[in-house]
Amino acid sequence: MSLPLRSITSFRTSFSPLSPLSRPCKLVLALLQTPTTASPSSAAHIKIDVKHLPKHSKQLPEMTVGFRNGKEVKLEVGKLRLSVGDVLEEVGRIGRLIEREESLKG
Repeated sequence: MSLPLRSITSFRTSFSPLSPLSRPCKLVLALLQTPTTASPSSAAHIKIDVKHLPKHSKQLPEMTVGFRNGKEVKLEVGKLRLSVGDVLEEVGRIGRLIEREESLKG
């Protein structure tokens, strides 16, 4: 499953790099920071904000994905113990809904 890069406008995450619960945050971040990501001057640019937590932080990893229609989805990755597949499925589902709404509007 791939991410709907055309419909994502922002990505914010906070995680401890050494925590095993942070794996989905790190992998989604790696998928978004590819060389094919649009330049900042492009309309398809994704604004990425990363907050690295200390090694022994009690705060669980989380991510917030902003979409083109203004909707934001906050995924509490650590609290819900989401896997990478769960995160990609949820973001992909919402992205496809937004793209379908835009195609129906014309």
